[in-house]
This record gives sequence, C-alpha cells and structure tokens, in this order.
Amino acid sequence: MAGKTAFVFILATAVSGCASFRPGASRPEGFVTAIGNTLYDRASGGRPIVLRGVNAGGWLLTENWMCPNKVAKTQTETYESFAARFGAEKADELYDIYRANWWKEEDFADIASLGMNAIRLPLDWRSLIAEDGTPIEKGLRLVDWFVERAGAHGIYTILDLHGAPGSQNGRDHSGEVRFAKTFHEKRWLDLTCTLWKVLAARYRDETWVAGYDLVNEPEGQIGGKTSAPNVEAGLDALYRAVREVDGRHLVFIGACWDPVDLPPPSKYGWTNVAYEYHFYAWGQGDDPQGILDNLKMHRDREHATGHGVPVYVGEFTFFDERAWPPCLELMNAEGWSWTLWTWKNTNPKHNWGISRGRFHSDDTDALPGDGFETVKAKWSALGEPGAFRINEAVAGALRRACGQAVSPSAVSP
Repeated sequence: MAGKTAFVFILATAVSGCASFRPGASRPEGFVTAIGNTLYDRASGGRPIVLRGVNAGGWLLTENWMCPNKVAKTQTETYESFAARFGAEKADELYDIYRANWWKEEDFADIASLGMNAIRLPLDWRSLIAEDGTPIEKGLRLVDWFVERAGAHGIYTILDLHGAPGSQNGRDHSGEVRFAKTFHEKRWLDLTCTLWKVLAARYRDETWVAGYDLVNEPEGQIGGKTSAPNVEAGLDALYRAVREVDGRHLVFIGACWDPVDLPPPSKYGWTNVAYEYHFYAWGQGDDPQGILDNLKMHRDREHATGHGVPVYVGEFTFFDERAWPPCLELMNAEGWSWTLWTWKNTNPKHNWGISRGRFHSDDTDALPGDGFETVKAKWSALGEPGAFRINEAVAGALRRACGQAVSPSAVSP
C-alpha cells in the first residue's frame, strides 16, 4: 500500500484516547507499537494511543446469522451453491454486488463521526490466496481500498484473519463448518503462514495498518483452547512468518478464551505484541449489572495473569443498552483498546450492530430457491438510501466513550 496512494492527510491525536482525525490528515509518522502494556503511535518518542472502534464484520466474510443470506450455513457453502446453479462467473458477480453494497464510503465517515480511530477488518483466505499459494490480486485490491479509504478518514485498520486456510475452529464465522484443519494438518498451517507473508509484504510500509491479527478465535476445534500445544505452536509459526517479512508492525495474538490460555510472550520471544480477548456475556440477557459483573470478572483474570502487554478487546457487545456506558467506562479506565462486534447487521435481535439494516426476512434475505436475478436484486438493495440506520442509543454511548461530542445529524441515516 505505501507508495501507492497520493493522499495527503492531517493528523491530530488525542493522547491516551481516541484520535480526533479528519479526512485529509497526514499519514501517521510511525507504526503503532507496544511498549510495556501500552500502545504508542510510534516506536520511540511516540504518544500513547488507545485504539477504539468497530469490526467490519460481514463484508469480506459473511456470517449468515447477521447478513441477508439463508442459502447455506456459511459463505463457502453459499458460494458453492451459487456456482453449482449459476456458474462460477455469476457466483463471483453476486458477491461483487454484495460487497459493493454492504460497505460504502459513507461507512468510514459515519465511524469517524463517532470519534473512533480503528476498524478491525475480518478477512477470508479464499479471496486472498489460492490453495497452491498464489496470491489473488482481486481480493487483495479490496483490502487495499479499505485500508486506503479508512486512512483517508483518519482510521487505522487491523487486518484480522477471520477465516484461515483449513478453518482454525470449524465455526461458521471461519467460513467453514465441515472441518477444522488449520492447526491439525501441516499443509493448511503452511498455507496460512504463506498468506501472512503475502499480507505482511504488501502492508509492511503502511502506517495506517495498526497491526496484524494472526487468526480469529483459534480454538483449533470447536470447544478447543488456545493453550492446546498444537494451537500454541501454530500461533508461534504464524508470528514468525510475519516477522520474516515485517519487523515493525504490531501483532495481535488472540486467546480462546481468557488470559490464562495464552503463554507469556517470553516463552516464544514474541515482541511488539498485544493480547486479544473477546468478551460476550452469554446468558446475562438484559441484566446490565450481570453484564458489567461479567466484564469485571474478565478484568480480574487479566490482572491476575499479568502478561505485561497491551490488552485489546477485539470483539464484544452488550445485549442491554443500559450496560454500554459503564462497560465502556471500565474498559477505558483499564486503558484497553477495543473494537466492538460489529458495525453492520441485518439481524434485529439484541444490540448486534451499530448500523442496523431493515432486512432479515424471507423478502430480503437470499433464500435457497432464489434465482440469480432475485439474489442480485436483494443484495443490490443493501446500498439503497435508508437501508441502514444508526442505533442511536448505543451510538451516543460510543461518542461519549471516545471523548468526542458529535451531533446525531452528523451521522447519516
């Protein structure tokens, strides 16, 4: 990316808080760097920075519970169904239409208007690299565009390998539920290492990339733990693949599910890393105190473990609107970086998604029997004016947490 863009930016960073960036700001002077348990905006002489933002879930890797699709369990199986029925070229066309309408330029502006300075971008390996290790330029250019446009709005991108070759956990959000082979078969781990070398080589000079999130929720298998020997060794292999190419970018290493499930960085000689956790108060429902107590439990576990590296809450949501202010306040008080799950969502249940779609019904979701033109029309409608609206109850809490007062009128409907 670096050297490819001609944008000229002006950067204004709030110390120890969200960055108050504006379109047209200058490129960051250095790379986001971990020093002790704090992130800085460059390696030496930098200012403390806390990354606060959202995930771009559902764009490059759909999750059908939150996206307008009921064709199959996963994006992989949906694509296979389309290809079998319509041919690969038309299957590609449908996903091109979907991606062009699910994420728009105005999404970056709306996120920036909330005072946020980071977006975690979930990636699916299938659009980035072939099984023989050949990079897929079309998919990589989508990532280029995202990093470039996010930077134009003063927003860092965290590259998150959400769906790794072979599937790192067998979950639908990896794009594959039929197996989980990333950490069990050498050829899949090797391909994942190759993909990270491709990504690190492409973005090693890009300071708008905050860092590399090696793999989302690396259970190894459903119900597994990051502490399993093969998973832990696999994460080390991915870290070393990145470091062969890029020694400057921050690396995020995720736990399944708690700090105790990650080793001390010194065990493998990991440097310039942040440890990532995902906090969901399952079972707490609409109990705001229970949700806050759940978060405090995770805080206490992190304190007890004491890895001495920055904490990044890569995913979270709070199912009751009343829980957002105190929970965000707690994370801010801890100095944790965070990106909520997620920006866009077409499922009306709970508080999933800040930009809420008027979808998720048989009239608007792609269905198993829908023809090509029907799916095309449904997915084209994602880009229509008013297709998504900001959840203002949650957006207000986010504005306050990011320390930037913005009028609701500044956020598009």
